[in-house]
Amino acid sequence: MNILVCNNFVRQGSGVDATTRMEVRALRRHGHRVRVFGVDNAVIDRFTGIAKARLLASCLYSLPARRSLLKLLSAERHDVAYIHNTVPLLTGSIYDALRKHEVIVIQHLHNYRAFCLSSYAYRGDQRCDLCVRTAFAACTVYCCYRDSLVASAALTAARLIDCARGRTSGYGAHAYIANSAYTKKEHVRHGIPHDRIWVLHNPSEDVAALLEASATAPTAWRKKITFVGSLLRAKGAYAVLDLAEVMPDWEVQLIGAGPEEAGLRRQIVARRVRNVRFGGLLDGAAKARAWHDSFVTVAPSLWDEPFGLVVPESYSLSIPVVSTGSGGMAETIRDGVTGFIQTFRDPAATATLLRSLWEDKRRYAAMCRAARTFYEAEFMESVFSERLELLQAQILGHSGEAKHVGCPIPTV
Repeated sequence: MNILVCNNFVRQGSGVDATTRMEVRALRRHGHRVRVFGVDNAVIDRFTGIAKARLLASCLYSLPARRSLLKLLSAERHDVAYIHNTVPLLTGSIYDALRKHEVIVIQHLHNYRAFCLSSYAYRGDQRCDLCVRTAFAACTVYCCYRDSLVASAALTAARLIDCARGRTSGYGAHAYIANSAYTKKEHVRHGIPHDRIWVLHNPSEDVAALLEASATAPTAWRKKITFVGSLLRAKGAYAVLDLAEVMPDWEVQLIGAGPEEAGLRRQIVARRVRNVRFGGLLDGAAKARAWHDSFVTVAPSLWDEPFGLVVPESYSLSIPVVSTGSGGMAETIRDGVTGFIQTFRDPAATATLLRSLWEDKRRYAAMCRAARTFYEAEFMESVFSERLELLQAQILGHSGEAKHVGCPIPTV
């Protein structure tokens, strides 16, 4: 089949971008002809003045993206389109182009943008559903998108245009793939029909495979705790400092960058915490080298993570995970087997758990083996490839029947 994969790539990459690239490889592995239709946010930095203003204005409804896609579809017939992220440069215009050429559209549900424009459904240290209750105006009022009034207002306006064109969720798809059962449940709760959403866990890069042969495993376990992800309050970054404070004899490493980095550094100075190290934004072999000798990975997220890619990535390195298990992460952690689910509200209790595990070498070794085994069985790219192919057949059968009886693309 001829397949189109659409994604708005972002600066410095993201889990969505990584999944998009793995999906392209997975589809090609099964003999499909795959074309990527994408744009990178970095293009914004190449424009100035009127040209940049014109580009940003197109973020409401991108006529250039629609024209480019229509030209591509007119030149070559495509059977299926997988859509990942459309914000901010692709916009809902691509759904109109795909509909015109009667392409079956499969939308990936990576986050909560269908009912929360910031995509987190989390604000002020608690769950938030104000977008739904205020016709998305809350995004602008609270500057939820990139902490910018202009950007938030633009995203709100873009969604109102989508709504006017019959896409209240921002999507115009025949079917949806959710990255967890939790993500599916939340979208069903907000109006997408249950029978139009399939669940497929995201694949994960084999981080261990990125290590040089001389550094495939630590020579000995170290008292080292690692956090990997955006430095956000919602990700539980401050809970990592709480844990570091009660475990001064352990090294605590934060790999990532984000808006809370300055606040975290101030807290470290104020609390006189001396065992925390910032690794910065790393990827590829650099991330693998910094991470692979950790005793555990911590994922103390406060918000309901749709999936949590850090968990299977840690498993690929045979490192257990200690997490809140929020949202979809609960589906990726086998409590007491591949890691532990903790609230992180009591740092001393978490510290006691880790110190006990440090002393129980046999149990820890078993957890390391279980983590890698779980990764190979559930999250490897090859596993994702096989499951995606089976899922695609099911979706096309379902969507084909819908088209045969004249059902339009759902507008939820």
